[in-house]
Amino acid sequence: MDAPPLKLRDDLDLLRGAVDIHIHHGPDLYARIQDPIELATDARAAGVRAVCIKRHNFPTAGLAEMARKAVPGIDVFGSLACNRQVGGLNPLAVEAAIKYGVRQIWMPTIDSTNHEVVTGSVGQHGKGLTIKGGISDYAARQPRLYLLDDDGEVVPELAEIIQQIADADIILNLGHTSFKEMIAVAERAKRQGVKRIVCDHPFFLKLSSEQQVAIVERGVYMNFTAGELLPRWWRVSVADFAAAIRRVGVKRSVISSDVGQLHNPPMVEALRITCQLMLEEGFSADEIKTMLHHNPAQLLYP
Repeated sequence: MDAPPLKLRDDLDLLRGAVDIHIHHGPDLYARIQDPIELATDARAAGVRAVCIKRHNFPTAGLAEMARKAVPGIDVFGSLACNRQVGGLNPLAVEAAIKYGVRQIWMPTIDSTNHEVVTGSVGQHGKGLTIKGGISDYAARQPRLYLLDDDGEVVPELAEIIQQIADADIILNLGHTSFKEMIAVAERAKRQGVKRIVCDHPFFLKLSSEQQVAIVERGVYMNFTAGELLPRWWRVSVADFAAAIRRVGVKRSVISSDVGQLHNPPMVEALRITCQLMLEEGFSADEIKTMLHHNPAQLLYP
């Protein structure tokens, strides 16, 4: 009689079928711990289903396609962040990225007005994520990107980008923008037919509990990230992280890594740690799978 198959530990088992919609990689302007092929290889070995790779400064569609070919057996998707290096809120860059097959468009991150408010820096993250040699005086003098006009409406370029995202039926990510911008963009996006909207790392962005709930009430998924719990940018206790998920609801929550920095573990280990912490906080395996498997897959896949 054959012996029954060995059961993995719960934390490892939860990685099988996981989907990470926010993961950084090299080559990049910032030092990174893995390139997309190394990332995909590790993820496939752990049973991860899919990743969406991100750079703040350059689109990732080409690297995603190469990684898929080099590492069959895991889905690797690309994205675009609307920062200065692609022309900011540039509908032409978004159009090209969509035609290349990206599945997520980030609103401005490191070049947003709110990023400077949150981190005290522009184009970088201060300690732990800096560009070698810094940024040029020219880059530092560029106006930060803000999404609204004087009447509180989204600027025309953004309205065009929102429509492109709606027509392509991909993720609109609210980036590092302010609560006021997020609410306006989410409401406009819903009116224009966008079905997939994500707000990343609410504690990194210093969103209050009430603000997190208000964003989710507008049809947005809240993406809680391992990076918020890890040492360099520690923003929240494990207990408060778990409480926030309970408050906004598992059905509207996503767990992703947002790692790739040298001071953080690779994606697979970051997700494993987060799964174990959530188990210790009383979340069931099914609840974690909802946030790490089902919800991000619903967002990412066509």
